[in-house]
Amino acid sequence: MAIMYDAARSATRRHRQAPPAVVPRPHDVIVLGYLAVVAVLATAGHDRLAHWWAYLLAYAAMAAAVLALIAAHSRRPDVPALAVLRTVYPLVLAPLAYTLVGPTVLVVRGGYRDAGMNAFDAAVWGGHPSLWLDGLVSRPLTELMYAAYMSYYLYIVVPPLLLILRQRPAALERLVTTVGAAVYTCYLGFLILPVLGPRHSPAVQFDPPELTGYVLAPAQQWLMAHADPVGTCFPSAHVAGAWAVVLAARRIWGRPAFRRLLLPTVLLTVSVVYTRYHYVADVAAGLVVALAADALMSRTGRRVSGGWAGAPR
Repeated sequence: MAIMYDAARSATRRHRQAPPAVVPRPHDVIVLGYLAVVAVLATAGHDRLAHWWAYLLAYAAMAAAVLALIAAHSRRPDVPALAVLRTVYPLVLAPLAYTLVGPTVLVVRGGYRDAGMNAFDAAVWGGHPSLWLDGLVSRPLTELMYAAYMSYYLYIVVPPLLLILRQRPAALERLVTTVGAAVYTCYLGFLILPVLGPRHSPAVQFDPPELTGYVLAPAQQWLMAHADPVGTCFPSAHVAGAWAVVLAARRIWGRPAFRRLLLPTVLLTVSVVYTRYHYVADVAAGLVVALAADALMSRTGRRVSGGWAGAPR
């Protein structure tokens, strides 16, 4: 009987499925790597950050939530909603990560670097490009530029939603990884080179001093005054994120999608200077970040997941 029991137990063990291995995906490395780096920087510059330990707890909580999500999905890969969240969580966490940047923006450099940015603009352009647009300022144009600026939120929401609805998990992961690499790189850039932007710089005297629109302009101005962290200009996350979406869309949907997105993305790029939120150098850096993120995705694209249960690629 003992021999028969041991044989049966051995057979049962052989038929049990081993727990699936948890393999980190590129966007996991991006998010967890970002959290690790900012935690180290906050610790190193804790004398410049009030309640620095609270930020470490926040970073640890975010990392723990990510790891818990990864573990939950590895146990239940057949749950579509869990699989979708497993893919898009870098975009879900991005607003929180961005909010936490504001108070920590001076932990590395200890001060804002607008003087150097103004000197750079003067040396390269012979003046401040933001001032060149003053002669074009009008209420209709201002409203258009603020509409273009606010369209950034559509870039972050609409393409992922389309890919979720069309059940294209591999394409969704490509998009999220490209955009995640771009925006989280910008968040690190804010710490390396904290810049207030032209509208806060005493070296740039605008005429008119304030931009006036109709509906969208005052709405965005209110949002910037109450919810936008100061010092988060270089590189421009608006430019990097939007162009990352465009470059990913070109690879996912082809050149027609790229052509459709080109004009609104160019308008968005101009709008960040017109609205006086960014220097031209911020824009250039944002473009470089987007191109680098797209290049990174082209190298790691083969490592994206197979998707969620029942979904075509």
